[in-house]
Amino acid sequence: MKPGQSGLIGAGGLGKSFLARMPGVLRSLGPIKATSPRVARRIGNSLRAGRPVKGYAELSECALVWIALPEAALDGVLREFSAEANPEGKMIVVCGRRRESESFRKLAPGARIATLDAIPGDEGILVAEGDAAVLREIRRLAWAERRRLIEIPSSAKALYSAAVHLASELLLPCFSAAVETLRDAGFSRSQATRVAEGLGLRTIRAYVKAGRKVWNAATAVDLRLARERDLAAIRAANPARAAVYDHAIQQALRYFNG
Repeated sequence: MKPGQSGLIGAGGLGKSFLARMPGVLRSLGPIKATSPRVARRIGNSLRAGRPVKGYAELSECALVWIALPEAALDGVLREFSAEANPEGKMIVVCGRRRESESFRKLAPGARIATLDAIPGDEGILVAEGDAAVLREIRRLAWAERRRLIEIPSSAKALYSAAVHLASELLLPCFSAAVETLRDAGFSRSQATRVAEGLGLRTIRAYVKAGRKVWNAATAVDLRLARERDLAAIRAANPARAAVYDHAIQQALRYFNG
């Protein structure tokens, strides 16, 4: 085994992964395995690190293996890796996936497994869970690169994943409905997006400052009255956006008022 050398199992588009912007990982990178030697060579060229290999057996020399693959490929690749390279005692870090490390243990028997994610839009914050020895290595790398590492229990990975969705993609229906409803009201697209963005940022900043106290009885009363007064007109303009509005009000009232 070459001292300090790590391996990588990746796929096309790996340059978009936060892993590609971790110098501490790239400096020690050795064999790179991909779907084909050509893809492995392309990955190495894009990272300016490592060397392409044809088989998983060539990763046997690595104490640490980084995996950055689409969700659909993970299980099959781990089975192939375990069949060709003995995973016993090897450290494996699965990057950028929402599953917890426990879900991979049967696929790589005897391996020490952790998962590592970067907060979308803020790669200075990393989130990791899994085997203690692997976490120590991740902690060392994070410290060397002056990144903040947040370690969570494996059982909390689903909570982390849900929070990321709630704070990103799941905001889109309400934001999109707001923009399009402003368009229906006569705003231009640039005016509608600017107003909606300003209102959204104002609300988020208020919550950051005051937490749940930003919600109060007056807010609840105002929303109930708005629903009773305006829902019919909104439904006449666009039933789909009216449904988003109605559902959002009811969900907010249930969530904050119990």
